[in-house]
Amino acid sequence: MRIYLPTIEIKDNEGFSNEKDLFGRAELGAGMTNLVTTISDPLVIAFDGEWGTGKTTFLKMWAGELRNQGFPVVYFDAFANDYVDDAFAVLARELVALVEATKPADRKAIESFKEGSVKLGSQLVQVAAKVGTKAVIRVVTAGTLKDSDFREAIDETIKETGDLTENYMRSFLSDPQKQKSVVEDFRQALEKLPSLLAPPTEGEKQKPLVFIIDELDRCKPIFALQILERIKHFMSVPNVHFVLGVHLEQLKRSVQFAYGSNIDATNYLQKFINLTIVNNDIARPEHEHRLVKYIEHLKNNLNLPNTEDTYYILEFLQRVALKKEFSLRTLERIFTNIVLATVFAKEREFRSGPLIAGLCILKVVEAALFEKAKAGQLEYEEIADFFGFENSSSGEDDEKRDPGRNLWEFALADKVPDRLRWLGPDASRYFSNRKDMVPFTANDIVDRFRPNR
Repeated sequence: MRIYLPTIEIKDNEGFSNEKDLFGRAELGAGMTNLVTTISDPLVIAFDGEWGTGKTTFLKMWAGELRNQGFPVVYFDAFANDYVDDAFAVLARELVALVEATKPADRKAIESFKEGSVKLGSQLVQVAAKVGTKAVIRVVTAGTLKDSDFREAIDETIKETGDLTENYMRSFLSDPQKQKSVVEDFRQALEKLPSLLAPPTEGEKQKPLVFIIDELDRCKPIFALQILERIKHFMSVPNVHFVLGVHLEQLKRSVQFAYGSNIDATNYLQKFINLTIVNNDIARPEHEHRLVKYIEHLKNNLNLPNTEDTYYILEFLQRVALKKEFSLRTLERIFTNIVLATVFAKEREFRSGPLIAGLCILKVVEAALFEKAKAGQLEYEEIADFFGFENSSSGEDDEKRDPGRNLWEFALADKVPDRLRWLGPDASRYFSNRKDMVPFTANDIVDRFRPNR
């Protein structure tokens, strides 16, 4: 049994395999491929979706599909690289790595691109690199210096920083044409890359270079925005397209962090992003089927046992997930809590599938109600509203009603309805007061473990 879903390993050229493309995204990938192939003007596309909607899995599969069709592709995890001082350096590094792996015939053009990358990168980070080195030396030696020596070192560093900045600005202003030439040389070299990496056959349209930048919204704000700025100013050339895996609402918060809350973040991002593709299947008819399929996938991969408790847990979770339209990542977190709860609960101890499932849901998505459940203060009306229990007429056949609602109503209602009195004998084996069922399950089973993912 596992508590976390294993990471889906997607090989570079795997594409949309039947085994791993759980939600049939190949059609979306084909549409995006057609888009980047048809348009030669430089594009920056935001593939927008909330955390946990499967952006990374899709983008890796799409990257493999593109490679299989002969497209030059870079897949870059921005979050894993946001420790670098300047975004241009890592973007250029990824392009150089692609070139070296592809080994195109025209080595002269490739060396020209590498040289252009070095020159432009040096121009961008010249001051930062020198100042950074000096500062590091001061920090490393600080432990061997007296306080007065350390202050002297700081003063010297500040002076050197000022001198470096002044010298650089003098150089920059003395020959502005040279600075512009460095940028233009790089752009021209970059524009040649697609034809060098994927030479078209006679009559074939040039395949673009597709640079996928994932996890952009998880980066340090300054680094994320620097990526956008470096793309716009230095890498916007024909047949080179950038696709950003991002949650735009989070990226807008990065803009406000960097430039203040008064900035129009939407308008700011529109300067850098040409097109947004929304990664949202909720409105599509097959979304319900996909959620059900993913719940089954989680059950199988986390090895939940095939017991009666598991049946009622999954039935309850599925109904709520469809009503609440949970994201895939939310379902994963709920499942982790369910696995821990079912493993921890003793066989001879009170265990109710619908209560365990419901409390695990509350723990993940509605903390305030979960705290009330732990304190024994949860009202049935609150839970009925949250889970969307439908009112039933008296005399309805209990066997046809939702067993989850039966348990929750029995445990929380001020007065037990006659139609639910049959639940009393079983509950009385464990509790003298039925209203202890929910706080016991919340405190002693569901909240014993607090997973960090």
